Amino acid sequence: MNRRSILLIPLLLPSVWLGAADPPLEYQVKAVCVLNAARFVSWPASAFTSADTPFVIGVLGDNPFGPLLEEIVKGEAVRHRKIVVRNLTPEEASTGCHLLFIGRSESERLPAILHTVSDAKVLTISDMEGFTEAGGMLGLALDHGKIRFELNPDPVRRATLKLDSQFLVLCRITKPRRP
Repeated sequence: MNRRSILLIPLLLPSVWLGAADPPLEYQVKAVCVLNAARFVSWPASAFTSADTPFVIGVLGDNPFGPLLEEIVKGEAVRHRKIVVRNLTPEEASTGCHLLFIGRSESERLPAILHTVSDAKVLTISDMEGFTEAGGMLGLALDHGKIRFELNPDPVRRATLKLDSQFLVLCRITKPRRP
């Protein structure tokens, strides 16, 4: 399967079938999902310091993609902006990126991280279980061998991000858990 075909899989199907014994394929598909999700979101102009500011995908915590995410985005663009992938520290989470992938290793610190980025123009995404119910924006859920998008629209609205309606049909809408 060539690179272009892999990029189209999550766009064409609401979910992608994965074999349980192939974690590298799982994260290759999830990396493509991250890229494609970014393409269906509009950020306000104030999220970029200049016209040539790159689009930054930040990874916080253990990086489950290894080099896959960088390979997938190489030569690609989000809204005509070059894509850069950076591993971030918690202090950089709200200012160092436009899309923040939060690794499972950060589950204990998730409430603090989401609080830190709550006023930022940052799309939060993770594959940790219950991410959107905990207040994250976009979850990559593995459900019976399929990757599904889960969306919590409230933090997306607060961040003044706009989601394309074509993307919304691929998402299962969730709401935060009530304390």
